[in-house]
Parts: sequence; structure tokens; C-alpha cells
Amino acid sequence: MIVQGGKPMGGAVVATHVWMEALHDLGNEVQLFRYIEDNRNILEEYHWVNTVKVYDSRKGFPLLRWPLYRFPKFFDALRTSKPDFVFESIPTWTSYFNGMICHFLGIKHILRLANDNMLDERINWTHSFFDQFFIKKAFLRCDYIMTQNSFQFSKVNLNYKSKKVIKISNPFLINREVLVMKSSNAGYISWVANFRYQKNLQLLYKIAIHLPNEQFMIAGQPLIPTDPESTEYMEKLKTLTNVHFRGNISRDQILEFYKGAKFLLNTSRYEGFSNTFLEAMQTCTPILTTAQVNPDNIISDYKVGLIYKDEEDLRIILEKLSVDNYLDLSRNCKEYIQNNHDHLILGKKLLDFLM
Repeated sequence: MIVQGGKPMGGAVVATHVWMEALHDLGNEVQLFRYIEDNRNILEEYHWVNTVKVYDSRKGFPLLRWPLYRFPKFFDALRTSKPDFVFESIPTWTSYFNGMICHFLGIKHILRLANDNMLDERINWTHSFFDQFFIKKAFLRCDYIMTQNSFQFSKVNLNYKSKKVIKISNPFLINREVLVMKSSNAGYISWVANFRYQKNLQLLYKIAIHLPNEQFMIAGQPLIPTDPESTEYMEKLKTLTNVHFRGNISRDQILEFYKGAKFLLNTSRYEGFSNTFLEAMQTCTPILTTAQVNPDNIISDYKVGLIYKDEEDLRIILEKLSVDNYLDLSRNCKEYIQNNHDHLILGKKLLDFLM
């Protein structure tokens, strides 16, 4: 997101970028670790980001590169750059060892929960036993844990009672110029995600079949390797005349994409707090989602979208929706994001927690 020719993927990338902006705007120095071989130029507007080169991702023997090369290089980079805090957006097995290094050097280690599935049996779908073992140890080792919703907050407090835990919503850089209510319920239904099992392309296909008079614009691309279900339904979606693939849309064009949409459709099996919700609400675009992806019930409680059970239920809901009710949803999007996700307000909240 900060380099020329960059191709950011995933909500954690977007959220981390805004946290960096918030901390910088509040007067903090921000460092970003990067690979030694990464020589892409930093965009002019991000010259305040101090990049620290850590290790060459191409070097080292496969089984020994972490203990003999990468972790020592990470240690040297931290010892030289001397940060007060290290922030990891997505916990991995390496987080435990990163935390040990931070502890040895007297640096506070922050782990951010990126997804609900890391806290229950769903982690078995996405992580090996090896990964799970060290991720749990990483949560025990770190100094602070950031959660995105009440489910994560309660689970972490239950499983890691000694940890300092905060529930804090994803921040957002609010652009007042595009924070404009819809004037009608015209437009297409947008769907934005990387193509993988979690995002449930099967349900997207069923919905597109049930709503033949709606146009669906799909933004995103497959994760490599792609799981069998996503591959199957990606090909099926391509056969539908009301479905259009837009590819990976750049960050400077994503808001224009939402501006042309009347809804953002979410079909995920689970999420933490999807940044696509904030991007859509930035353009006052209401959200269609299931009860499984309704973090802290904000979609229903704040009436910024509609909750559906399945494809047939969604068809009935949309048929009954009046223009006035749609415009109310759009207005609520504007009010909600202004009052709850301002990056400076949440940045101050995070700093107060850390201090």
C-alpha cells in the first residue's frame, strides 16, 4: 500500500495501514520491517514511514533458515532500530519466537487477532497442529492482545486470563468528499474478497442464481493455491450473465467501485471485522450479510444493512425493501462510520491502553 507497484491483499493489510497512519498522525515514529531484496520505492506521501530491512527471504536452507538466519536477523534489526513496541497484524507460529526476542530486548509485543477462527475449533480448518501449538504459546508470551469484537474479547479473556486485552474497532481514514448518502437504490451488488473457502463462493453463486435481475460485480482474485470449492464455484460464476469479474481493484479506485454499488454483499463463513464493511459505509453503501458475519451486531443494531439467512431469504428481503427504507440504511452508514471508526479517536484509545 505504500510502495510503487504494490498489490495489497487482505483486510489485515488495510487495517495495519490505517493503524500506521493513526499512530503517525498522533506524533509517533512508525517503522516498517521489509525484506532486504525489496527495493520498491516508497510513495511520496509515505516518506514518514521508516523502513527497516531485516533479512533476504531468498536466503537460507529450507529447514534451517528460521533458527540460523531469519530469527537472528530479526534480533539484530530490533536491537538496532530500538522500537518501544512490535505490532503483528496476523499471529503465526513465528510470533512466539518473535515474542521471545522482544522480551529479551525489553520491547513490548502486541498481537492483533485478525479473525474469529483463531479462537475455536475452526482453526483446525486453516492451521496445522504445529502452527496452532506455537500460536497459542505466542498469545501466552505477548504483552498485549488486540481484539476486534466481543466474541474475540470474551474468548481471549477466558483463555488468556493474565493478558492485557483490548477490544477496539478497526480504524478508518474517513474521506468526507465521498461520505455522501445515496440518492436512490440503483446500481449493482458488489462483492469484494480474495477467493478462498472462508469467503464462500458457493453461497455467492446461489444468490446470483436466485437474483437473476440483479447485476453482481466481483472484485478480488484467487489465493494461490486455491481450494477446490472456490475453484469450482469461481468457474460456475463465470457462466452467469449477471455476474461480472472486475479483478483486483487498486486502493485508489476501490471507493469509486463502492460508489456505483447499491449494496455490499458478504457471504463469508466467518470474519473478525471485515474492512470491506467500512469501505462500503464510507460511500454510504448498505451491507447484506448473514448472522455469522455481524460483528457485535452492528449491522442489525445500527441498521447499516440487512441480515439474511440464505439465498431465498435474501430474495424476499430485497423484494420487500422500499426506496425510503433503503435511503435510511444509507444515512445510517454515514452516521455510524463517523461516530465509531475515526482513526484518530481510535489511535488515542490504543495509545492510552498501551501506556
